[in-house]
Amino acid sequence: MIEETPGTAETPGSETLMEIGETVGSTLGKAVATANKAVAAAKPEVRKAKRKAKKFAKQVKKSAMKAKKSAKKVVAKAKKTAKRLKRKLRR
Repeated sequence: MIEETPGTAETPGSETLMEIGETVGSTLGKAVATANKAVAAAKPEVRKAKRKAKKFAKQVKKSAMKAKKSAKKVVAKAKKTAKRLKRKLRR
């Protein structure tokens, strides 16, 4: 706190301004605290969502690999069949 010297007089309305400043500061502090609580509460949910997304991506990748492998097998089998039929027609 500022000590007043006998020669200086307080500006009119300065107490009111100080009270307003304290009130605004207090309100903003509460708002920031509430926001911090909300962020802290959301963190575990974000982690869960990330985990689920990674798991889903892994499953999709696995399915894609299986489909690719299956398609390769089908194409190989079709080539073999075509080759065999070609040989049969030559005879």
